Amino acid sequence: MFKILQQPYPHSDSDRRKIFLSLGAGFFIGLFLIYFEPFGINDFHSPNKISILFGYGIITSATMLFLYFIVPKIFPNYFKEENWTVGREIFFFMLNFTLITLSNILYSVLTLSIDSNFYAIFNMVGYTFILGIFPMVGIVLSNYIYHLKQYSTPPQPTNTSEQTQSSELVLVAENEKDTLRLSTLNLLYIESSDNYSTVVFLKDEQIFKELIRSSLTRLEGQIQLKSIVRCHRSFIVNLDKVVKISGNAQGFKLHLKEIDFIVPVARKYSEIVEQFR
Repeated sequence: MFKILQQPYPHSDSDRRKIFLSLGAGFFIGLFLIYFEPFGINDFHSPNKISILFGYGIITSATMLFLYFIVPKIFPNYFKEENWTVGREIFFFMLNFTLITLSNILYSVLTLSIDSNFYAIFNMVGYTFILGIFPMVGIVLSNYIYHLKQYSTPPQPTNTSEQTQSSELVLVAENEKDTLRLSTLNLLYIESSDNYSTVVFLKDEQIFKELIRSSLTRLEGQIQLKSIVRCHRSFIVNLDKVVKISGNAQGFKLHLKEIDFIVPVARKYSEIVEQFR
């Protein structure tokens, strides 16, 4: 059981999806409380009742947005995709549930003047954890197994010789002056480095790295070869250099010639691996 908690887990939801989930959850909570009036809410009377109840939805959305966008900036290394595991996914969801519960308790105390004490708060958080942990573990493990089956048996390159004729690749920096010229047969991959991109290539049978001031998207637009493609938000790769493809629940991994480095393939770019079938 503890071993599976350490297995890699996909952690690359788009910002748009995170916003949609956060706002959707808050909207659902607000409407649910207003329409069904559970937990004795029907005995609560106030001219601002609807606004107060919808406030729980706003608190829920705000808490989720905080966890999705602020916390990862505070602990960037913890939330890196390469460090994300099944255990961290479960912990993150339970943290989400717990903080939403605590935030809504605090909101109740401030808006409804409800008496609170440590024992009552502890019980409510405890019940939330117990009720949430089992279905959440089931959902995470099911998703892990699904992705593992999808990516664990990738196709393999059948011809490791160079497939593309040599041509000159010219990469131009943002200042339109600095350029990097190299043979397409020597390029291994390009990695995003904040406002720069690191070009990794071969020269005289040695591996070189050149930093160029340009976004990865901008460099992608300068490359017009089917064998040199975007495979991840942080990587462009030369598919002619791929000698092996592996995979786990996070997606496919490309092993390249002449270098001990594995280039990840984001799930939305998985179709580039299909050409190896």
